[in-house]
Amino acid sequence: MPTETVDQIVAKYVQALGGPQALQNAKTRVMTGTITTRDLVTQNVTVQEKATGEYRIDIATQPIPTIRATNGKTAWAVGGGGGRGGGGAPPDAPRELAGFQMQQGLRLADFVLALHLKERYETLLVNKAYDTIDGKQVVVITGRPYPNVTEQLSFDRETGLLLRRVILTGSGGVGFDIMNLPEQIDYSDYRDVGGLKVPHTVRHATWNQVTTERFTDVKINAPVADTIFAKPAGQ
Repeated sequence: MPTETVDQIVAKYVQALGGPQALQNAKTRVMTGTITTRDLVTQNVTVQEKATGEYRIDIATQPIPTIRATNGKTAWAVGGGGGRGGGGAPPDAPRELAGFQMQQGLRLADFVLALHLKERYETLLVNKAYDTIDGKQVVVITGRPYPNVTEQLSFDRETGLLLRRVILTGSGGVGFDIMNLPEQIDYSDYRDVGGLKVPHTVRHATWNQVTTERFTDVKINAPVADTIFAKPAGQ
């Protein structure tokens, strides 16, 4: 039976990343590297984020680049090959994401998640038993970011770092689920960048695809224009 409280787990996570002041001083994050699909197709990737919730990922898929972006309230995408998402629009046309796809887009903005855990999730509770991930003992907390979504966050009990998020999205009616749509995000290879610990490997698995991002360059407080998060005008 875990002895840690939610407040203690969150505080340890914040401290493990570099402390509250370092997180508050970090306004942007730009990461470049590669993304590899389950079929072992590898492309270049760039992720640009702001502490205010904006997020954009650009993947050099061919012949059409894949883009997924959010301004923190709405989300849009272009393409879909090799990336995190899909849709029925023409592959080169920016399209609004709604419902479940928008939730997917918004949850990718995890730059300063540590500072907003208690705002993002309702009814955070510590699970009744410890678990293990890759031989490391983890303490797990569960919360609801949306009414139909349950998320489990697993923290390394020794370091305090977030190792895994498991998201289940229900698609049924009130009181029951016809099915659950599972996602899992794994964070590893944490390295210090300007006083912040940043995961340089992020694995994202859904019911229909698996991608692994490996970042070779991470910059904190690099210039990031607000306009890149807005859906292109007139499209």
